[in-house]
Amino acid sequence: MNEALPKISIVTPSFNQGRFLEETILSLVSQQYPALEYIIMDGGSTDNSVEIITRHAKHLAFWVSEKDNGFGDAINKGFSKATGEIFCWLNSDDLLLPGALLTIGKYFMKYKTVGLVFGNRHVIDINSSLLFKRNYFFYFPGQFRYGKTLPQESTFWRRSVFVEAGPVDENLTYAIDFDLWCRISKIAIIRHIPFYIGAFRKQPLSKSAIHRKIGIQERDQTIIKYFKKKPASLEQKLFQFLLGLSRTLYRYLGFSALKQAIISGKLYK
Repeated sequence: MNEALPKISIVTPSFNQGRFLEETILSLVSQQYPALEYIIMDGGSTDNSVEIITRHAKHLAFWVSEKDNGFGDAINKGFSKATGEIFCWLNSDDLLLPGALLTIGKYFMKYKTVGLVFGNRHVIDINSSLLFKRNYFFYFPGQFRYGKTLPQESTFWRRSVFVEAGPVDENLTYAIDFDLWCRISKIAIIRHIPFYIGAFRKQPLSKSAIHRKIGIQERDQTIIKYFKKKPASLEQKLFQFLLGLSRTLYRYLGFSALKQAIISGKLYK
């Protein structure tokens, strides 16, 4: 491909995450993607976060450390500074895996009608040790109605899609990504790629771990907002069964491996 790789703009919202922040930064800049625009929006941290950000400032297109109005506000302010064709946000305790940016950039170059793409994820602990790998296999149309979300750190979308569907809802705290995916699903083509893109850190101080019940409530409210009502328990169980069966057959019949071979050939031939 002679066409230049698209600029990818990544925003990291952060507050007092100095323990993990440097590893997050390095997971991006070490990939040496030629068209990376990296933005860090720090909420006025009182730990060593600013020291870490300053140390890597030469790799950043923009950064600031000041009080904000929360997670969603930081993300929206970050994207208001972004000039790239492809968007993503990466939380300050998560990581991108080696080669992820090149894979994403090439995919969007090749598949120009796709508005959002997501990959598989690693789940790591507080010491960055691998706990397990999660393969998502495919995007199942209608899955958001049943609360089946996407791996946020492994999901990228076009700027044009965000302009139409965004910004993120600053009134939400835990379902910000799910709410955005629901809106994007109504205007854009969504595709899964069979590559491990990001690593989600499972840690006791994460928002999802501390306030899981509130997160579920926000998710359910989002489902009602976009799909009128939450599926009944029996309908939810039937969907879960059909999704599980579809994934099992997809893997057993070799479609997952075939898709990986086809996409790899198209991206890296």
